[in-house]
Amino acid sequence: MKPTIKPINISFRAFEIQDIEDVLVIERLAYKIPWNKAKFTHSLHNPNTVACLIFKDNQVLGYSIALRASKVADLLNICIHPDYQHQGLGKKLFVYQLQASGVKEVFIEVRTSNHSALSFYKNSDLKPLTRVKNIIQMAKTL
Repeated sequence: MKPTIKPINISFRAFEIQDIEDVLVIERLAYKIPWNKAKFTHSLHNPNTVACLIFKDNQVLGYSIALRASKVADLLNICIHPDYQHQGLGKKLFVYQLQASGVKEVFIEVRTSNHSALSFYKNSDLKPLTRVKNIIQMAKTL
């Protein structure tokens, strides 16, 4: 018999400067080479940045950051806390990010060695465009 997975109540809101410390905890748990505080701060100060958080109660479960230019977004970073991965939260955050950005097309770049991210993006209907050395650029038209 399969264990029952209880759905969790989630919410979304804008990722703001005061959230960086919570996000850094997740970033450091999830990545071997994490973004630092300065990179998050720089991104959040860019007026073309659209950044979102996903929550359960008052706990930050993940975040996403994209740069928007007109109707196109470049997804810079998306991450779910390792304890909450593989529950569909990344896809929900990705969809929310695209809606919040108000874009018609999204681009990402991912390392060929990042099999988890490649699988996530393929399952989110992004299509490969180009490959340069160990980086694949993918896109999705909405």
